[in-house]
Amino acid sequence: MRRVRIIAKLLFILFLINIAFAGIPYYTYIYNERRRPVPSLPGFEPELIISGETINPNLSFSAPEDLFIDKSNGDIYVADTGNNRIVVIGKDYKLKEIIDGFINNGKKDLFKAPTGLFITRDGRLYIADSKNSRIVVLNKDRSLYMIIGKPVGDVIKVNFEYIPKKVAVDNLGRVYVVAENVVEGLIQFSPKGNFERFFGSNRVEVNPIELFWRRVLTRKQRSQLMLFIPIEYRNVTVDKDGFIYGCVRAWYDQIKRLNALGDNIIKQEGRTGNMYGDLYFGFTVRGEIADIAIDDSENLYVLDGRVGRFFVYNNLGDFLFVSGDIGNQKGTFQFPAAIDLYDGKVFVLDENKGTITVFKPTYFGSLVLKANSFYVDGYYGKAAEVWKDVVKMDANYDLAYIGLGKNFLHEEKYKEAMVNFRLGFYPEGYSKALRGFRIEYMRRNFSKIMNLFILFLLIIYLVKRFLGRKIAFYYRNYVQKHPLFDTVMFVFYVILHPFDGFYELKRRKESFKASLILLIFIILAFIIRRIMTAFHFNPYRPEELNILLEVGRVLLPILAWVTINWAVTTIMDGKAKMREIFIMTVYSLFPLVLIYLPQTLLSYVFTLEEAAFYYFFDTIGSIWALWILFAGMMELQEYSLSKVFGTSLITIVGIIFAMFIGMVFFATFQQFVRFIYMVYLEIKYMIG
Repeated sequence: MRRVRIIAKLLFILFLINIAFAGIPYYTYIYNERRRPVPSLPGFEPELIISGETINPNLSFSAPEDLFIDKSNGDIYVADTGNNRIVVIGKDYKLKEIIDGFINNGKKDLFKAPTGLFITRDGRLYIADSKNSRIVVLNKDRSLYMIIGKPVGDVIKVNFEYIPKKVAVDNLGRVYVVAENVVEGLIQFSPKGNFERFFGSNRVEVNPIELFWRRVLTRKQRSQLMLFIPIEYRNVTVDKDGFIYGCVRAWYDQIKRLNALGDNIIKQEGRTGNMYGDLYFGFTVRGEIADIAIDDSENLYVLDGRVGRFFVYNNLGDFLFVSGDIGNQKGTFQFPAAIDLYDGKVFVLDENKGTITVFKPTYFGSLVLKANSFYVDGYYGKAAEVWKDVVKMDANYDLAYIGLGKNFLHEEKYKEAMVNFRLGFYPEGYSKALRGFRIEYMRRNFSKIMNLFILFLLIIYLVKRFLGRKIAFYYRNYVQKHPLFDTVMFVFYVILHPFDGFYELKRRKESFKASLILLIFIILAFIIRRIMTAFHFNPYRPEELNILLEVGRVLLPILAWVTINWAVTTIMDGKAKMREIFIMTVYSLFPLVLIYLPQTLLSYVFTLEEAAFYYFFDTIGSIWALWILFAGMMELQEYSLSKVFGTSLITIVGIIFAMFIGMVFFATFQQFVRFIYMVYLEIKYMIG
């Protein structure tokens, strides 16, 4: 009855959530520890849409490419590119001003396709006047302050075509320009408009396949290939501390936070690392990062023009929210071109629609942003109180568990910290909590542990001293009556004396049955290791374990090795039969059973800093098993060690080839089944 009530409450909560967010026409998610999307509550919801017609019946935008919000008063500046003007919208979302030109040397000077905007703290307006190849700087009263023209310097090519697209200004007045087809980096000007240098140059993106062909082709053929050139910037902005942020079109490192030397110092400690935007099977989808914005808490808002979404990350690189999509509904876009922030709201400009969509935080989103603000500033206690409410609303939100875990770790409540880090799938934090818990446990229980250890050694000594001979006598009588049990236990002799052991094992009738029993132990050891290994050393979720799949992971490689090795050794004058190869393979793998069980137990003791000791067990087990396997092949096949290596290598190549053939067959069979199903549907529709 209690379970029914709990399920009813959960269904009711889901019902309320569906009602609350029924007006949001896009799917919201976060990424789990495997970088797979899982459903999450929306952090932002569309509040209203601003178009030219809504602010003035006679006004419409034409292909606007940028917007910037004056943080001092909330005025929205729109680069109405197609109409060659700047439109200023007041905080009340009404038309405030249209800037279509300025007075230059006593004459009216007009803009031509303005594509970028920036407003400094003293109210100066910087405009990237792209088709006029200049940056126009206007004072707060719209008088001309200066014009920054084409850069001039030794590193500038004579035939350089200057088309400025975006502009930003740091706290010292230095101007940074994104120009079309400039791959050397951002163009940096002094506060007086003089060219200084190329800033924040990007790395060259190398295609590994093309790199291979460049090594094998002739010089003439290489000259016909495209050159490796750095990727160009797409947009630029500045945070409250004056750091320059730039975005590029790439598979990774799409966002850069540049210091005075032009080095990227952005933090990338989150799950997605140096990849921003949508991920596909753990890798970044090739999106089009159009613009970025940074709020006062240093949260990063990344706008992807191709997928029509904006992504929010904290200053540690943790993914917080995603909002938007491609479409025609409220909250979706056709081609979003710019993003900016004001008063906790997000403003997204759609170039194709000619609209600005205003997003406000949901209750869930405001909780996360509040908790995250405490979290990144190190106020884990304050953050924990808010994270608790976040968890109640969205149990999938791993960052909340991590925040709770850090608070417990700070309070030295290591056990509670380990629980929350486990729920948040944060192995680094779990390892730190485990180290603290281990020290605390040993401090409290050291004398008990030592007493138990001494008592254990004493019991072993007494049993061996007074009962050793009697146990050995009963054991010898038992194995004489049960030869199968004797052959199973003979594995301990084989793994210590492989040459003599396999020679003797070849003559035992029960060896095949014994190998089947040992195979069961091997499969169980692999499954126990997969299930029972401590969280921070276990990349798999035990609750998602498929027993049949795990059995197949062990059984199929063994059968493939036995079958193909038998085929290879038969051709190469091997003496062993397939049955003997199977027995030899199973007995050779038994050291892994002896290694995996203590290794699994020790995973609850070792931390990630001691991972070398943990994985050393794998090294010992693998080398031990390989040595026994090679010794068995030398004994049973009557091969030299070099011939064993050769046949083993050929066997591995054969297994890879068989896997390839199997995948091709499976894909072909799948296509055949799909074809038959489509024919069935066609016939069904024709008859019906």
